[in-house]
Amino acid sequence: MVYLLRFLAFFFGLIFRPFRKRWKPGEPIECLVVGYGGANNTGAEARTDEAIKQMLDADDRLRITITALDRERMLRYTKEHDRLRVRQIHMTFVFSILGLALKSDMLVLIEGSCFKENFSQALFWFFMYSADLAQRFGLPTVTYGVDAGSLRPANKVWGKKVAEKIDLLMTRTAAAKGVLKETVGVQNDIIVTTDTAFTIEPETASWACQELESHGCDTKKPTIGIAFEELYWWPVVPSFWRFLTGQKEDRYKSIYYHTWPGNGREHSRAMKDTIANFAKWVSEEFDANVVFFAMERLDAEPCKDVMGMTNAPKALFDSDHYNAKQMTALLRELSMLVTCRYHALVLSMGGGVPVIGLAHDERIATIMDEVGLKKKYFINYREEGVEEKLKNMSSELMNDKVDINKRILESIPTYLSRMSENEKHFAQLLHDKFPA
Repeated sequence: MVYLLRFLAFFFGLIFRPFRKRWKPGEPIECLVVGYGGANNTGAEARTDEAIKQMLDADDRLRITITALDRERMLRYTKEHDRLRVRQIHMTFVFSILGLALKSDMLVLIEGSCFKENFSQALFWFFMYSADLAQRFGLPTVTYGVDAGSLRPANKVWGKKVAEKIDLLMTRTAAAKGVLKETVGVQNDIIVTTDTAFTIEPETASWACQELESHGCDTKKPTIGIAFEELYWWPVVPSFWRFLTGQKEDRYKSIYYHTWPGNGREHSRAMKDTIANFAKWVSEEFDANVVFFAMERLDAEPCKDVMGMTNAPKALFDSDHYNAKQMTALLRELSMLVTCRYHALVLSMGGGVPVIGLAHDERIATIMDEVGLKKKYFINYREEGVEEKLKNMSSELMNDKVDINKRILESIPTYLSRMSENEKHFAQLLHDKFPA
Protein backbone atom coordinates (compact mmCIF):
# COMPACT_ATOMS: atom_id res chain seq x y z
CA MET A 1 0.00 0.00 0.00
CA VAL A 2 2.78 2.44 0.85
CA TYR A 3 4.26 2.08 -2.65
CA LEU A 4 0.87 2.57 -4.29
CA LEU A 5 0.25 5.76 -2.33
CA ARG A 6 3.71 7.08 -3.13
CA PHE A 7 3.08 6.39 -6.83
CA LEU A 8 -0.29 8.16 -6.67
CA ALA A 9 1.29 11.21 -5.01
CA PHE A 10 3.92 11.27 -7.77
CA PHE A 11 1.38 10.70 -10.57
CA PHE A 12 -1.19 13.23 -9.34
CA GLY A 13 1.56 15.74 -8.63
CA LEU A 14 2.81 15.43 -12.19
CA ILE A 15 -0.61 15.52 -13.86
CA PHE A 16 -2.43 18.10 -11.75
CA ARG A 17 0.32 20.55 -10.76
CA PRO A 18 -0.46 22.89 -13.69
CA PHE A 19 -4.06 23.15 -12.46
CA ARG A 20 -3.46 23.90 -8.78
CA LYS A 21 -4.28 27.28 -7.25
CA ARG A 22 -1.64 30.03 -7.57
CA TRP A 23 -1.46 32.60 -4.79
CA LYS A 24 -1.12 36.28 -5.66
CA PRO A 25 -0.24 39.16 -3.31
CA GLY A 26 -3.34 40.71 -1.83
CA GLU A 27 -5.27 37.43 -1.80
CA PRO A 28 -6.12 35.38 1.29
CA ILE A 29 -3.74 32.51 2.06
CA GLU A 30 -5.68 29.26 1.74
CA CYS A 31 -4.25 26.82 4.28
CA LEU A 32 -5.20 23.13 4.28
CA VAL A 33 -4.87 21.65 7.80
CA VAL A 34 -4.76 17.85 7.87
CA GLY A 35 -5.62 16.18 11.17
CA TYR A 36 -7.62 13.56 13.05
CA GLY A 37 -10.77 15.60 13.60
CA GLY A 38 -14.20 14.07 13.96
CA ALA A 39 -13.18 10.97 15.92
CA ASN A 40 -14.42 12.42 19.23
CA ASN A 41 -10.86 12.28 20.49
CA THR A 42 -10.44 14.76 23.36
CA GLY A 43 -6.74 15.27 22.73
CA ALA A 44 -7.11 15.86 19.00
CA GLU A 45 -9.96 18.27 19.74
CA ALA A 46 -7.96 20.25 22.30
CA ARG A 47 -4.70 20.50 20.36
CA THR A 48 -6.42 21.20 17.04
CA ASP A 49 -8.62 24.02 18.29
CA GLU A 50 -5.73 25.68 20.12
CA ALA A 51 -3.46 25.33 17.08
CA ILE A 52 -6.12 26.86 14.82
CA LYS A 53 -6.36 29.87 17.14
CA GLN A 54 -2.59 30.31 16.99
CA MET A 55 -2.43 30.00 13.22
CA LEU A 56 -5.26 32.46 12.66
CA ASP A 57 -3.63 34.91 15.09
CA ALA A 58 -0.33 34.59 13.24
CA ASP A 59 -1.64 36.30 10.08
CA ASP A 60 -5.07 37.80 9.40
CA ARG A 61 -4.74 36.85 5.72
CA LEU A 62 -4.98 33.15 6.58
CA ARG A 63 -8.07 31.11 5.72
CA ILE A 64 -8.11 27.55 7.03
CA THR A 65 -9.78 24.44 5.63
CA ILE A 66 -9.46 21.55 8.08
CA THR A 67 -10.10 17.89 7.33
CA ALA A 68 -12.60 15.79 9.31
CA LEU A 69 -13.12 12.04 9.43
CA ASP A 70 -16.67 12.86 10.53
CA ARG A 71 -17.73 16.44 9.85
CA GLU A 72 -20.85 16.39 12.03
CA ARG A 73 -18.92 15.12 15.02
CA MET A 74 -16.19 17.69 14.49
CA LEU A 75 -18.68 20.56 14.28
CA ARG A 76 -19.72 19.62 17.81
CA TYR A 77 -16.59 21.40 19.06
CA THR A 78 -14.96 23.16 16.08
CA LYS A 79 -17.20 25.99 14.88
CA GLU A 80 -16.98 27.23 11.32
CA HIS A 81 -16.69 30.95 10.56
CA ASP A 82 -15.53 33.14 7.71
CA ARG A 83 -11.89 32.08 8.21
CA LEU A 84 -12.43 28.42 9.07
CA ARG A 85 -14.13 25.65 7.12
CA VAL A 86 -14.49 21.97 8.07
CA ARG A 87 -14.43 19.52 5.19
CA GLN A 88 -15.39 15.84 5.25
CA ILE A 89 -12.87 13.48 3.67
CA HIS A 90 -13.43 9.91 2.57
CA MET A 91 -11.76 7.25 4.72
CA THR A 92 -9.70 6.18 1.71
CA PHE A 93 -8.64 9.87 1.49
CA VAL A 94 -6.71 9.81 -1.83
CA PHE A 95 -9.11 11.84 -3.96
CA SER A 96 -10.45 13.93 -1.06
CA ILE A 97 -6.98 15.27 -0.30
CA LEU A 98 -6.25 15.77 -4.01
CA GLY A 99 -9.31 17.98 -4.41
CA LEU A 100 -8.53 20.05 -1.33
CA ALA A 101 -4.81 20.42 -2.11
CA LEU A 102 -5.58 21.78 -5.58
CA LYS A 103 -7.43 24.69 -3.94
CA SER A 104 -4.80 25.43 -1.29
CA ASP A 105 -1.72 27.60 -0.98
CA MET A 106 -0.05 25.60 1.82
CA LEU A 107 -0.54 22.51 3.98
CA VAL A 108 -0.15 21.91 7.74
CA LEU A 109 -0.01 18.50 9.45
CA ILE A 110 -1.61 19.03 12.85
CA GLU A 111 -2.05 15.55 14.39
CA GLY A 112 0.35 14.64 17.20
CA SER A 113 0.78 11.04 16.03
CA CYS A 114 2.23 12.12 12.70
CA PHE A 115 5.47 10.18 12.16
CA LYS A 116 4.13 7.13 14.04
CA GLU A 117 2.38 3.92 13.10
CA ASN A 118 1.64 2.04 16.34
CA PHE A 119 -2.07 2.96 16.15
CA SER A 120 -2.33 2.43 12.41
CA GLN A 121 -0.10 2.56 9.36
CA ALA A 122 -3.10 4.01 7.55
CA LEU A 123 -2.95 7.15 9.70
CA PHE A 124 0.75 7.56 8.87
CA TRP A 125 0.01 7.00 5.17
CA PHE A 126 -2.74 9.64 5.32
CA PHE A 127 -0.33 12.27 6.62
CA MET A 128 2.58 11.35 4.37
CA TYR A 129 0.41 11.19 1.24
CA SER A 130 -1.07 14.61 2.04
CA ALA A 131 2.33 16.24 2.58
CA ASP A 132 3.98 14.44 -0.36
CA LEU A 133 1.22 15.53 -2.73
CA ALA A 134 1.36 19.13 -1.46
CA GLN A 135 5.13 19.20 -1.93
CA ARG A 136 4.78 17.92 -5.51
CA PHE A 137 2.32 20.76 -6.12
CA GLY A 138 4.98 23.17 -4.84
CA LEU A 139 3.04 24.13 -1.69
CA PRO A 140 4.84 25.07 1.53
CA THR A 141 4.34 22.34 4.16
CA VAL A 142 4.43 22.52 7.96
CA THR A 143 4.27 20.10 10.88
CA TYR A 144 2.74 21.87 13.87
CA GLY A 145 4.13 20.35 17.08
CA VAL A 146 3.99 16.67 16.08
CA ASP A 147 5.45 13.44 17.43
CA ALA A 148 7.54 10.60 16.02
CA GLY A 149 8.01 6.92 16.79
CA SER A 150 9.14 3.61 15.34
CA LEU A 151 8.43 2.97 11.67
CA ARG A 152 8.65 -0.02 9.35
CA PRO A 153 11.47 0.23 6.78
CA ALA A 154 9.24 1.25 3.85
CA ASN A 155 7.43 3.83 5.99
CA LYS A 156 10.73 5.13 7.32
CA VAL A 157 11.96 5.78 3.77
CA TRP A 158 8.79 7.70 2.91
CA GLY A 159 8.78 9.55 6.22
CA LYS A 160 12.36 10.68 5.69
CA LYS A 161 11.66 11.82 2.13
CA VAL A 162 8.66 13.90 3.22
CA ALA A 163 10.32 15.31 6.34
CA GLU A 164 13.37 16.44 4.37
CA LYS A 165 11.15 18.68 2.23
CA ILE A 166 8.97 20.16 4.97
CA ASP A 167 9.47 23.92 5.15
CA LEU A 168 8.80 24.20 8.89
CA LEU A 169 9.28 20.99 10.89
CA MET A 170 8.22 21.42 14.53
CA THR A 171 8.06 18.51 16.99
CA ARG A 172 6.48 18.62 20.43
CA THR A 173 9.36 16.93 22.26
CA ALA A 174 13.13 16.68 22.02
CA ALA A 175 12.66 12.89 21.96
CA ALA A 176 10.58 13.16 18.76
CA LYS A 177 13.32 15.26 17.20
CA GLY A 178 15.81 12.60 18.23
CA VAL A 179 13.76 9.87 16.56
CA LEU A 180 13.55 11.82 13.30
CA LYS A 181 17.25 12.68 13.36
CA GLU A 182 18.81 9.49 14.66
CA THR A 183 16.36 6.74 13.68
CA VAL A 184 14.72 8.08 10.53
CA GLY A 185 17.83 9.97 9.41
CA VAL A 186 16.21 13.34 8.71
CA GLN A 187 18.76 16.09 7.90
CA ASN A 188 16.22 18.92 7.80
CA ASP A 189 16.20 21.54 10.57
CA ILE A 190 13.85 20.55 13.38
CA ILE A 191 12.44 22.97 15.96
CA VAL A 192 11.31 21.57 19.31
CA THR A 193 8.13 23.21 20.62
CA THR A 194 5.38 21.40 22.53
CA ASP A 195 1.77 20.26 22.33
CA THR A 196 -0.72 23.05 21.70
CA ALA A 197 -3.27 21.64 24.20
CA PHE A 198 -1.44 23.30 27.11
CA THR A 199 -3.30 26.58 26.55
CA ILE A 200 -6.84 25.21 26.61
CA GLU A 201 -9.16 27.14 28.93
CA PRO A 202 -11.12 24.61 31.02
CA GLU A 203 -14.59 24.94 32.41
CA THR A 204 -14.69 26.30 35.95
CA ALA A 205 -13.71 24.27 38.99
CA SER A 206 -17.19 24.83 40.44
CA TRP A 207 -18.76 23.30 37.32
CA ALA A 208 -16.44 20.29 37.59
CA CYS A 209 -17.28 19.77 41.27
CA GLN A 210 -21.00 19.95 40.54
CA GLU A 211 -20.59 17.44 37.71
CA LEU A 212 -18.67 15.05 39.95
CA GLU A 213 -21.36 15.34 42.61
CA SER A 214 -24.09 14.69 40.05
CA HIS A 215 -22.35 11.37 39.31
CA GLY A 216 -22.41 10.34 42.97
CA CYS A 217 -18.94 11.52 43.97
CA ASP A 218 -18.36 12.92 47.45
CA THR A 219 -16.07 15.87 46.71
CA LYS A 220 -14.87 15.92 50.31
CA LYS A 221 -13.09 12.64 49.56
CA PRO A 222 -10.13 12.10 47.19
CA THR A 223 -11.13 11.48 43.59
CA ILE A 224 -8.93 9.12 41.62
CA GLY A 225 -9.21 9.05 37.82
CA ILE A 226 -8.44 6.22 35.42
CA ALA A 227 -8.11 7.15 31.74
CA PHE A 228 -8.30 3.67 30.25
CA GLU A 229 -8.28 2.39 26.68
CA GLU A 230 -8.15 -0.95 24.90
CA LEU A 231 -4.40 -1.54 24.75
CA TYR A 232 -4.32 -4.71 22.66
CA TRP A 233 -6.44 -4.17 19.52
CA TRP A 234 -3.90 -2.07 17.66
CA PRO A 235 -2.99 -1.48 14.94
CA VAL A 236 -6.02 -0.65 12.81
CA VAL A 237 -5.48 -2.02 9.30
CA PRO A 238 -7.31 -1.69 5.97
CA SER A 239 -9.05 -4.87 4.81
CA PHE A 240 -10.95 -4.70 1.56
CA TRP A 241 -11.87 -8.39 1.87
CA ARG A 242 -13.53 -8.03 5.28
CA PHE A 243 -15.29 -4.88 4.09
CA LEU A 244 -16.59 -6.44 0.86
CA THR A 245 -17.79 -9.56 2.69
CA GLY A 246 -19.69 -7.41 5.18
CA GLN A 247 -17.78 -8.38 8.32
CA LYS A 248 -18.75 -6.22 11.29
CA GLU A 249 -16.61 -7.64 14.10
CA ASP A 250 -13.74 -5.31 15.10
CA ARG A 251 -14.64 -2.85 12.37
CA TYR A 252 -13.32 0.63 13.13
CA LYS A 253 -14.81 2.45 10.17
CA SER A 254 -15.15 1.96 6.41
CA ILE A 255 -12.45 -0.49 5.26
CA TYR A 256 -10.48 -0.31 8.54
CA TYR A 257 -10.47 -3.01 11.23
CA HIS A 258 -8.90 -3.46 14.65
CA THR A 259 -6.45 -6.32 15.08
CA TRP A 260 -5.50 -8.43 18.11
CA PRO A 261 -1.81 -9.36 17.58
CA GLY A 262 -0.56 -12.44 19.39
CA ASN A 263 -2.84 -13.41 22.26
CA GLY A 264 -4.34 -9.94 22.29
CA ARG A 265 -7.81 -10.91 23.48
CA GLU A 266 -6.46 -12.92 26.40
CA HIS A 267 -4.08 -10.13 27.38
CA SER A 268 -6.95 -7.65 27.15
CA ARG A 269 -9.10 -9.65 29.56
CA ALA A 270 -6.18 -9.93 31.98
CA MET A 271 -5.53 -6.18 31.83
CA LYS A 272 -9.18 -5.38 32.47
CA ASP A 273 -9.07 -7.70 35.50
CA THR A 274 -6.00 -5.82 36.68
CA ILE A 275 -7.60 -2.39 36.33
CA ALA A 276 -10.84 -3.57 37.97
CA ASN A 277 -8.93 -5.02 40.93
CA PHE A 278 -6.91 -1.83 41.23
CA ALA A 279 -10.02 0.37 41.08
CA LYS A 280 -11.62 -1.61 43.91
CA TRP A 281 -8.42 -1.53 45.98
CA VAL A 282 -7.73 2.18 45.51
CA SER A 283 -11.32 3.05 46.41
CA GLU A 284 -11.03 1.18 49.69
CA GLU A 285 -7.40 2.06 50.48
CA PHE A 286 -7.88 5.82 50.19
CA ASP A 287 -11.64 6.00 50.82
CA ALA A 288 -11.81 7.60 47.37
CA ASN A 289 -14.18 8.18 44.51
CA VAL A 290 -13.07 6.31 41.37
CA VAL A 291 -13.95 7.87 38.02
CA PHE A 292 -13.12 6.70 34.50
CA PHE A 293 -12.28 8.85 31.49
CA ALA A 294 -12.91 7.70 27.91
CA MET A 295 -10.71 10.23 26.11
CA GLU A 296 -11.80 8.96 22.69
CA ARG A 297 -15.10 7.49 21.52
CA LEU A 298 -13.36 4.10 21.19
CA ASP A 299 -12.45 4.06 24.89
CA ALA A 300 -16.00 4.06 26.25
CA GLU A 301 -16.65 0.33 25.86
CA PRO A 302 -13.34 -0.81 27.42
CA CYS A 303 -14.01 1.54 30.35
CA LYS A 304 -17.52 0.12 30.75
CA ASP A 305 -16.11 -3.40 30.64
CA VAL A 306 -13.83 -2.62 33.58
CA MET A 307 -16.54 -0.76 35.49
CA GLY A 308 -18.81 -3.78 35.17
CA MET A 309 -16.18 -5.96 36.84
CA THR A 310 -16.02 -4.03 40.12
CA ASN A 311 -18.54 -2.99 42.74
CA ALA A 312 -16.47 0.04 43.72
CA PRO A 313 -18.26 3.40 43.36
CA LYS A 314 -17.44 4.77 39.94
CA ALA A 315 -18.47 7.19 37.22
CA LEU A 316 -17.63 7.54 33.51
CA PHE A 317 -16.89 10.75 31.63
CA ASP A 318 -16.62 10.14 27.90
CA SER A 319 -15.73 12.23 24.86
CA ASP A 320 -19.12 11.65 23.24
CA HIS A 321 -20.81 13.67 25.99
CA TYR A 322 -18.07 16.00 27.26
CA ASN A 323 -15.93 18.38 25.22
CA ALA A 324 -12.24 19.07 25.79
CA LYS A 325 -12.85 22.08 28.06
CA GLN A 326 -15.13 20.03 30.29
CA MET A 327 -12.84 17.00 30.36
CA THR A 328 -9.92 19.25 31.29
CA ALA A 329 -11.81 20.75 34.20
CA LEU A 330 -12.78 17.30 35.48
CA LEU A 331 -9.22 15.98 35.14
CA ARG A 332 -7.82 18.90 37.12
CA GLU A 333 -10.09 18.14 40.09
CA LEU A 334 -8.48 14.72 40.59
CA SER A 335 -6.34 13.75 43.55
CA MET A 336 -4.48 11.27 41.34
CA LEU A 337 -4.63 10.04 37.75
CA VAL A 338 -3.71 6.70 36.20
CA THR A 339 -3.61 7.19 32.45
CA CYS A 340 -3.16 5.19 29.27
CA ARG A 341 -3.92 8.32 27.25
CA TYR A 342 -1.31 11.00 26.48
CA HIS A 343 -3.70 13.93 26.49
CA ALA A 344 -5.30 12.97 29.78
CA LEU A 345 -1.83 13.60 31.22
CA VAL A 346 -1.28 16.85 29.30
CA LEU A 347 -4.69 18.31 30.16
CA SER A 348 -4.37 17.36 33.84
CA MET A 349 -0.97 19.03 34.23
CA GLY A 350 -2.46 22.50 34.55
CA GLY A 351 -3.95 21.28 37.83
CA GLY A 352 -0.69 19.70 38.98
CA VAL A 353 -2.41 16.31 39.27
CA PRO A 354 -0.06 13.50 40.41
CA VAL A 355 0.01 10.85 37.72
CA ILE A 356 0.94 7.25 36.97
CA GLY A 357 1.48 6.44 33.29
CA LEU A 358 0.37 3.03 32.01
CA ALA A 359 1.26 3.25 28.35
CA HIS A 360 1.79 1.31 25.15
CA ASP A 361 3.82 3.92 23.26
CA GLU A 362 6.56 6.42 23.99
CA ARG A 363 4.53 9.63 24.28
CA ILE A 364 3.53 9.35 27.95
CA ALA A 365 7.00 8.13 28.87
CA THR A 366 8.57 11.11 27.10
CA ILE A 367 6.59 13.83 28.85
CA MET A 368 6.84 12.10 32.25
CA ASP A 369 10.60 11.96 31.74
CA GLU A 370 10.65 15.70 30.99
CA VAL A 371 8.86 16.38 34.28
CA GLY A 372 11.04 13.92 36.21
CA LEU A 373 8.31 11.37 37.01
CA LYS A 374 9.06 8.52 34.62
CA LYS A 375 11.54 6.62 36.77
CA LYS A 376 9.13 6.18 39.69
CA TYR A 377 5.67 6.43 38.15
CA PHE A 378 5.69 4.94 34.66
CA ILE A 379 4.65 1.40 33.69
CA ASN A 380 4.86 -0.19 30.25
CA TYR A 381 1.66 -2.15 29.72
CA ARG A 382 3.58 -5.31 28.84
CA GLU A 383 5.49 -5.42 32.14
CA GLU A 384 4.87 -8.19 34.64
CA GLY A 385 3.03 -7.44 37.88
CA VAL A 386 1.14 -4.35 36.70
CA GLU A 387 -1.48 -4.57 39.46
CA GLU A 388 1.07 -4.71 42.27
CA LYS A 389 3.09 -1.89 40.71
CA LEU A 390 -0.02 0.29 40.44
CA LYS A 391 -0.80 -0.27 44.11
CA ASN A 392 2.76 0.43 45.28
CA MET A 393 3.09 3.51 43.09
CA SER A 394 -0.30 4.83 44.23
CA SER A 395 0.70 4.61 47.90
CA GLU A 396 3.96 6.41 47.22
CA LEU A 397 2.29 8.97 44.96
CA MET A 398 -0.38 9.87 47.52
CA ASN A 399 2.30 10.32 50.19
CA ASP A 400 4.33 12.61 47.91
CA LYS A 401 1.44 14.35 46.17
CA VAL A 402 2.29 17.82 47.46
CA ASP A 403 5.83 17.70 46.10
CA ILE A 404 4.67 16.14 42.81
CA ASN A 405 1.94 18.75 42.42
CA LYS A 406 4.56 21.47 42.87
CA ARG A 407 6.96 19.83 40.40
CA ILE A 408 4.29 19.56 37.70
CA LEU A 409 3.03 23.13 38.16
CA GLU A 410 6.58 24.48 38.02
CA SER A 411 7.00 22.84 34.60
CA ILE A 412 3.99 24.61 33.05
CA PRO A 413 5.68 27.98 32.28
CA THR A 414 8.37 26.13 30.32
CA TYR A 415 5.75 24.32 28.26
CA LEU A 416 3.82 27.52 27.61
CA SER A 417 7.02 29.24 26.49
CA ARG A 418 7.87 26.38 24.16
CA MET A 419 4.34 26.33 22.83
CA SER A 420 4.45 30.00 21.85
CA GLU A 421 7.30 29.08 19.50
CA ASN A 422 4.78 27.31 17.24
CA GLU A 423 3.00 30.54 16.39
CA LYS A 424 6.18 32.59 16.17
CA HIS A 425 7.85 30.31 13.63
CA PHE A 426 4.60 29.83 11.72
CA ALA A 427 4.13 33.59 11.39
CA GLN A 428 7.69 33.93 10.08
CA LEU A 429 7.07 31.23 7.48
CA LEU A 430 3.95 33.03 6.24
CA HIS A 431 5.90 36.27 6.01
CA ASP A 432 8.66 34.58 4.00
CA LYS A 433 6.47 32.51 1.68
CA PHE A 434 3.59 34.95 1.21
CA PRO A 435 5.03 38.47 1.35
CA ALA A 436 2.51 41.23 1.83
